[in-house]
Amino acid sequence: MRSVNKGDRERGGAAFSLFLLMVAVSIIGAGLVAFIELTKTNPLTLSFIEESPPELNWIEGPRGLGAEPVQVVVAASDKDSGLDEVIVRVAQQNQPKELVRKKFGPGPIHDETIDVTISPKDLGFREGNVELQVLAFDKSLWSNGARISKIMEVNFLKPQITVLTPQQNGVLGGSELVFYRVTGKTPDSQGVLGQGSLYSGYKAKGWDPAFSSRENLYVAFYPIPATFNVDSDQMQIVARDNLGNSAISSFNYRVRSRRWSSFRVALNEQTASGLKEVLLKYAQHENITVRSTGNLVADFKGLLKALSVSDESFIATALSESSGERLWKGAFIPPVPSSPNNSVGDYRTVLIGDQEITKGAATGVRFPVSRRSSVLASNSGKAVFIGELGLLGNTIIIDHGFGLSTVYGHLSTVLVARGATIEKNQIIGSTGNSGFAQGEEVYFETRLHGVPVSPNEWWDETWVNDHIENKVAFVKQEIG
Repeated sequence: MRSVNKGDRERGGAAFSLFLLMVAVSIIGAGLVAFIELTKTNPLTLSFIEESPPELNWIEGPRGLGAEPVQVVVAASDKDSGLDEVIVRVAQQNQPKELVRKKFGPGPIHDETIDVTISPKDLGFREGNVELQVLAFDKSLWSNGARISKIMEVNFLKPQITVLTPQQNGVLGGSELVFYRVTGKTPDSQGVLGQGSLYSGYKAKGWDPAFSSRENLYVAFYPIPATFNVDSDQMQIVARDNLGNSAISSFNYRVRSRRWSSFRVALNEQTASGLKEVLLKYAQHENITVRSTGNLVADFKGLLKALSVSDESFIATALSESSGERLWKGAFIPPVPSSPNNSVGDYRTVLIGDQEITKGAATGVRFPVSRRSSVLASNSGKAVFIGELGLLGNTIIIDHGFGLSTVYGHLSTVLVARGATIEKNQIIGSTGNSGFAQGEEVYFETRLHGVPVSPNEWWDETWVNDHIENKVAFVKQEIG
């Protein structure tokens, strides 16, 4: 039997140790490969051992919770190892209820938006306070965490609406107003709801100093769009508080139908070609993309459509806010001492030769004149837009307060500046043929909350007295 000397034993032990080391390295390597393949993360990178927590930010968060469901939107991000999990929960009286738990799969997800609906009544909340919590963890070795929270009021009390004015009698394409009180809670928004649009009301004290002590008294002017269906559509007064609680009240009104006329704008090829060049130049200057086919009819149609959208965008921005003070008084006046050649709502067809270009209801009226004439402000107000539009050319927009405004287009000169206080009967510019004009003229619109309405009512002193001033007197008498 051969004896094993000390040297042999040492060599054998070293070989066995090396074998064990190789096995261990193989196991670790295989595990590392499997870990990387499974999680799509690399533990050998610095991001795996980073210690920076994720970032959380509210994108949309309610100020509180009311009777109606609300949306909560949170942005979560982790630029290093990526997000591993995001949790949204809400707690009342130390009883948390989990709303969302989102676990992220393999691969680094660095940014995520979490959108969750909270329905307080379905969750069984009672009036008081709740805490909304959002937690996020990353995929680092330490599972770094972040947390944001907010304390919110739960209140199911709704505002109460009391209508003060008697029946409103309007006509399609016209205007009306209604007075009402909102009690119980101060509304965050209120007004007349019709066809899905809210026509905001204003505090009545901005209309008349006699109402200065009536903080809960409101007045809303509202349009009756030409598209209003007298058989199926309806108008209602709505008041919402800052927690989303809303009250809806019906009110007495009657809408008369009206018969619309029609008119044609017929262009010959020479006139259309000239107008096309003018409109195309504007579109190029404003970087408005218009496809050119080389066909006059097709190109003109595309231009009118693109510039109509562009003009409306500028007008909507200018009219996005209106003064809560009454800036006008008495009946309005036409911009020039002549008669318009159409009415708002009349059906207009534009043709080149006998080919139809566009058709639809007219949103304004045109005053053709025989020579250059001064354009007068229909009533006092504030100039909120001065500039060139594609179809309307040189344009002035005046805000008269309470959502009411007037628009003056196709001008040759403008004599007022944006932000200027305007007086009734003030010369604000001159007639012209800028934009899509058909000769020397001024284009005129009356808008209520951005909706075109008939100016004929506002030019009529009897209508202004019957539909506005007499109602104001009636409410003054009612509230003492």
